[in-house]
Amino acid sequence: MIVKRILLAAAAAAVMTSPAWAAPGLAPANQGKGHHGSNGGSHKCKPHRVGYVVSGTLVSQTLTKNADGTYSGEVTIETKHTNHHAAGEKGTKAYKVANVHVTFGLSDTNSDGTVALDDLKAGDQVHLIGKITALAKKCDKSKFTASTTIGKIVFNAPVTPGS
Repeated sequence: MIVKRILLAAAAAAVMTSPAWAAPGLAPANQGKGHHGSNGGSHKCKPHRVGYVVSGTLVSQTLTKNADGTYSGEVTIETKHTNHHAAGEKGTKAYKVANVHVTFGLSDTNSDGTVALDDLKAGDQVHLIGKITALAKKCDKSKFTASTTIGKIVFNAPVTPGS
């Protein structure tokens, strides 16, 4: 027991009398790149993808079904509601889409046994769901252009008053 105490005291004395520069140090976690990374800019000012939702009524559509079950073409809608990332999209606008998933939440209006593009008519409700690239509010947007990608379209029957 006495030998352990002597060894412990000697080890503590050796550590306390060594200069700080002689002790092995740890490499900095950021490897000297500074607080904002190697490019000097904040990571907040890098483009990131955020949700994009537009809904309204169908004006026209020229969609065609692809071999994999997705749809491509153009959808024109009269926008009624948006989320804040799509706030500037009010009014009538055409959206070119490629390889989007489409959901038909309406009835078989032509009685052919399937609900598809031929059951759509002007006035049906449309929801476009996708992503848009964005920058944080305080970032320099002079060289930035947002890109929108629509991934899903949902068609529903128009809402009738009293239903």
